[in-house]
Amino acid sequence: MVDDDEGSAAILREVLRLNDYDVRAAQDGETALDVCAKEHIDLVLLDVCMPGLDGYEVCKRLKADPATKDVVAVFVTVKGSSQDIAHGFRLGAADYITKPYNLPIVMVRIEAAMRSRKAKDLSRSHADTDMDTAYTDRLTGLRNRRFLLERLEEEVEKAHRHDYPVSCLVFDLDEVGAVDAELGPVSMDDLLVEVAMSLRNYTRNYDVLARYDWTTFAVILPHTPLKQALSYAMKIVEEVENTTFCDPSFPTFAKLSVGLTCCQNGTAKSAEYVLGEAMRGLLQAKNIPHPRIKAIDLG
Repeated sequence: MVDDDEGSAAILREVLRLNDYDVRAAQDGETALDVCAKEHIDLVLLDVCMPGLDGYEVCKRLKADPATKDVVAVFVTVKGSSQDIAHGFRLGAADYITKPYNLPIVMVRIEAAMRSRKAKDLSRSHADTDMDTAYTDRLTGLRNRRFLLERLEEEVEKAHRHDYPVSCLVFDLDEVGAVDAELGPVSMDDLLVEVAMSLRNYTRNYDVLARYDWTTFAVILPHTPLKQALSYAMKIVEEVENTTFCDPSFPTFAKLSVGLTCCQNGTAKSAEYVLGEAMRGLLQAKNIPHPRIKAIDLG
């Protein structure tokens, strides 16, 4: 992390550490280059305005050196004009974040940059394309519809073959309002990112969590019967509806509707059928009293 503003840097550094990142700090460009040359650094967060070498020059030198060219560079800076951003990307940056920033969004974009790095490393070693960016939603960092459908097909087939339950849930963000009517709600992009983080908090490592389309998220829960899937849905609804999503200026509340299905031992013919039934449940959920959750047991 390279920033001469210690106050601002300390906050982000602590958040990174809480998210299990091992952080090195530098307050000028020369120190940053020295650290990158001597240690195994995966990602550099760069301010632009620093004494001595500015962030642009640091990025340029990192990318010109064969020993550090694969270090992921992400600018985090107050310089946010379209020309500044374009210049940063031309130098090889993976992302460009302008201050003041929303900390949850910064973390999502850092994680996305790291996933892109891992995907490149995997492709170089001819590894599986599971981490390919084609399977990742750019905004939230979750998996996308393409990945969801492929994995749902796999899980439904395994559920048939080994006689265990698999559940599929679809969440739609369909009520959004501002806590302060004069300020208005947070932007939808920022809200979707924060909702995605809430979903992550309650999802197991082997579950599949994806952004299906604009305001719709979907989850595959392997080895999960209907009753447990319903309990999971209730936790998610409670978490989202009891949270005030915001950046510092736009406190916002949101509500969810949920459709869910569960199948086992050949009761569903295809992933499309399972997902279709979950979508049918979602439409029904929108017309029932709170909590708006509709569960469909496929047997």
